[in-house]
Amino acid sequence: MSEKIGILAIGHGSRLPYNKEVVSEIADTIAKKHPEYVVKVGFMENCGPSVDEGLASFEGTGVTKIAAVPVFLASGVHITEDIPEILKLDAETNEGKYTVDGQEVPVVYGKPLGHHELLADLVFERASEVL
Repeated sequence: MSEKIGILAIGHGSRLPYNKEVVSEIADTIAKKHPEYVVKVGFMENCGPSVDEGLASFEGTGVTKIAAVPVFLASGVHITEDIPEILKLDAETNEGKYTVDGQEVPVVYGKPLGHHELLADLVFERASEVL
């Protein structure tokens, strides 16, 4: 059996629609560029789907592994405590399990975006746009 990977893009969420749109567009772009992956979204606050609902949306997709990745710049309470609790991650391995299609599948947890040359280039681009 070959692996079918799911990616759960986790956003903070906001009462304003733009936050949800940005995270959803990022997930859509990943799905278009990498159609062999099943890409879903989940949010921590103020809008849906929640992270739990995002996980549940893998039902019927046949995924055999899920990579949950926060679309956050840096670590904070959501990254270090709240999301690991929702994902039921083992503190030692930073991995968990979730049942999809009646099968237990591994859930791995990515780091926040952090510093990356592409982000620095984008910040410079945004500064150049207004100069």
